[in-house]
Amino acid sequence: MDLGLTNKRVIVTGGSRGIGHAIADSFINDGAAIATCARGKEALAKALNQWHNQGATAFGSSVDVSEPEAFASWFESAVEQLGGLDILVSNVTSMNEFTGLDRWKQAFEADLLQHIRATELALPHLKNGKQPAIVYIASIASIMTANMPTETEYGAMKAALISYANQLANKLGKDNIRVNLVSPGPIYHENGFWQGVEKYKPELFKRAEALSVFNRLGTSQEVANAAVFLASPAASNVTGTNLRVDGGTIKTVNF
Repeated sequence: MDLGLTNKRVIVTGGSRGIGHAIADSFINDGAAIATCARGKEALAKALNQWHNQGATAFGSSVDVSEPEAFASWFESAVEQLGGLDILVSNVTSMNEFTGLDRWKQAFEADLLQHIRATELALPHLKNGKQPAIVYIASIASIMTANMPTETEYGAMKAALISYANQLANKLGKDNIRVNLVSPGPIYHENGFWQGVEKYKPELFKRAEALSVFNRLGTSQEVANAAVFLASPAASNVTGTNLRVDGGTIKTVNF
């Protein structure tokens, strides 16, 4: 299937590793130009070098999306480098090392506010884009009531993100901007959270695998496949959708 992504101008936040890298890589393989940001300079430089060696049009800088002025400056520069903006994939999250109310504040910043910040920066450009679309990376933690203790705040913020995105989809229909989400289950990737669990807490890892009907964790590429499709013109009549990529972990009817 031709997804219609050739020459599309795409921003993917957090594209240096894991899900974000797989998404950016998939866009590039389908002929799009991308700009991305990440906090880790080394991983970002490695990713950009890979894409440039492929002959891809790819831009990137190290920036913390939780720093409003720095992120806004990077975002405007990225749009200028791309020559406009057609697609935003808001992917960034971060590990939360705080406790108590500070943990809630960090979760609010990392898993909700920064997505809203990226959206507000993107909208003026998307309104001038070609077949514009927004995709947010959420999580099945948003609807689970038995999350790990470390995911209590994360799940609540992802639930808020899903509500925000669906309201946005309704409001932006008049501008022909589609808004969708992808909600992954546990995803395994190199140097990721679940690789650490596999090494140090193998019993917990096995329990996580058993949640899926396939008895395994998902991959970053499987999430990327869903995100890129939803962002593409091939999904031109799809908006307000939250697509689970969880191997059937959530055992409810998804109307």
